[in-house]
Amino acid sequence: MNRTDTFLNQLAVLDPAADSTHTSPETVEDTRLWVLSHDRSDRKGRSAAPTTPGVGELVTLLRAEPVAGHRVRGEGPRREARPNRLARRRVALAGAAVVIVLGVVGVLPNILPGGETTTPPAAAIPMLAYAEPDGVDGPAGLQQLADQVRAAVPPTESGRYFFEHRQYVGYAMHEVEVSEGYWEVDRLVPIVDQSYRWYETTDLSGGQLYVRDGEEVETHETVLAAGEGATYPFDLPDAPQAIYDLVMLNNDQHQSNPGYYLIDAYNAAANALSQEGRATFLEALALADDVTSYGQVTDREGRDGVAFGASRFEVDTEGETVEIESILILDPDTGKVLEVETVYPNDLAGAPDVVEEYDLVVETGYMDTLPDCGSVVCPGVDDAG
Repeated sequence: MNRTDTFLNQLAVLDPAADSTHTSPETVEDTRLWVLSHDRSDRKGRSAAPTTPGVGELVTLLRAEPVAGHRVRGEGPRREARPNRLARRRVALAGAAVVIVLGVVGVLPNILPGGETTTPPAAAIPMLAYAEPDGVDGPAGLQQLADQVRAAVPPTESGRYFFEHRQYVGYAMHEVEVSEGYWEVDRLVPIVDQSYRWYETTDLSGGQLYVRDGEEVETHETVLAAGEGATYPFDLPDAPQAIYDLVMLNNDQHQSNPGYYLIDAYNAAANALSQEGRATFLEALALADDVTSYGQVTDREGRDGVAFGASRFEVDTEGETVEIESILILDPDTGKVLEVETVYPNDLAGAPDVVEEYDLVVETGYMDTLPDCGSVVCPGVDDAG
């Protein structure tokens, strides 16, 4: 791979960022040579399987089970189950160009023969600025937040409908068939998904609308029958240990990485719960010893929050164990979800981790009058009467 490589030049214009600092051609070239001189097989020892019990069962389950969380909601457009998507992603990341694009210095100019730069530099999704970037004890911070949420005066949360609008930002992989039956990733496609979900609070009927803005605009809508509108059991237990046990469900995968799956469950349920319900769920999350606190942070909408993260592990097609972290950003007064970040490690020594995608809560709450889902009437509204 060199400066004339088509894939390198395509990647370099994915996400123009006019205000980013240009990377010097010398830095890019030095990094490229470093990557090419360090074969992946020499680094497998640094990616050994974690010592968490049940990792064998975890790998088996991961190959069969899609990632939990917002991608599982309804029947809207979804990316592939993580194991398949990860394998393709790792093929793309094996090239030096992609490693540079997604994290060595955060930006990469469009490099042409001779080292000139033309368009504004491309940038991976930037990491947020956490008060505790290296992380501190998570359970203690969660218990403190639970106490704070419980003590705060709860806002009025009532209405005939629950409505939530989220925005998902990330990348999809575009593939081409290079020979019969053999496909390769030729470029990454920036995507922005708008997700609208609502339900009627008496019978839990509702609807969902997904709109994807990528190379092509895609839409998908679903009308949800009575009892199907809520994304999580509407009557969660009122004790932290009972919530913890409900999420674990004698599942080896969940038990090996409890914090990750509790964060996932909290993300799905919290914004529709009462403030007391959120405080209790936070205490359940505090029972997991694999949660890290990243302290205060400003989310991508400019809102103040507090961040907690936990990881799960997958094994890619090269036999390397890959850590995938989910970072939950919460309103410090109400415990509501503001944003969720999905973070992958960067294989290059000393390089920052990579934000693969983020899930931003744009609007959420109970209301008596249902707003439109973007520019259209929400699916199922006519049936609700």
